[in-house]
Amino acid sequence: MCPSSKRVEDYAMNNKLILVIDDEPEIRSLLSRFLGRKGFSVISAGTLQEGRKLFNQSKPQLVFLDVNLPDGNGLQELKYINSGEIQAKVIMMSAFDHNEIKMEAIQYGALDFLSKPFNIARLDQVVQSQLIN
Repeated sequence: MCPSSKRVEDYAMNNKLILVIDDEPEIRSLLSRFLGRKGFSVISAGTLQEGRKLFNQSKPQLVFLDVNLPDGNGLQELKYINSGEIQAKVIMMSAFDHNEIKMEAIQYGALDFLSKPFNIARLDQVVQSQLIN
């Protein structure tokens, strides 16, 4: 999480900001710690509604977005992200490893798809290819 003494917008301007939208606190924590160690600033949300608010406020460079959330479908949110003025790279995530979901995510503009539980080497590869290079 970014420090509470700074506004999200200010923090995003000075750092590569990543938004994690996932209803599982453990996943949000794991990604925040991993990405934080890589030098990225991370904000997170447990619902699509909260995630959309943070997305519009912070304009992150990368979004990790779960497919199944309590208040909606992440694939629909992916369409929203790719249709607006503010766009970001999106990595979809799901505990359900179905080729149909992966293909749909790529069709809607996701740059990659991670299956849960994460393989840390694969996570690192995705981050390296999307933000560092």
